[in-house]
Amino acid sequence: MRTVKLITCNESFQARLIKGALENEGIAVAIHNENTSSVLRGMPVSITGIDLFVYEDDYERAMSILENNQMIPERLIYCPYCGSKNIKFILRKRHRLRAIFSTVIAMLAAAPPGTEHWEYICNDCGKVFDKPVGKNNVTPENDET
Repeated sequence: MRTVKLITCNESFQARLIKGALENEGIAVAIHNENTSSVLRGMPVSITGIDLFVYEDDYERAMSILENNQMIPERLIYCPYCGSKNIKFILRKRHRLRAIFSTVIAMLAAAPPGTEHWEYICNDCGKVFDKPVGKNNVTPENDET
């Protein structure tokens, strides 16, 4: 079976707490990078984060358990207009040249290029938006004023 990364934690305590909660629900969890995070304390989380892996078949169940227990923030994966999960992250049409230039400069500076050149589009309702919402923040279209 294939494993997938579930979440990256900042601290060993948080990773162990999440692992215990999921194992109590019968989900096998593997921790990766725990020792490196202790040795490189103070470095960015992208380098020292503790990764939790689960089997691909258990991913959705594990995420819903963590959300229901408020162990992680709510996932922002829904269209704010129709509530669909069928959304895409795309490059803004009028920002393509600027995004390419920004990426080249970011690579030379060893820095992230930023996200202001990107937007989301819903494949169901066709609306464009800057940021998806959680399932509790979906606004039905007929309530818009």
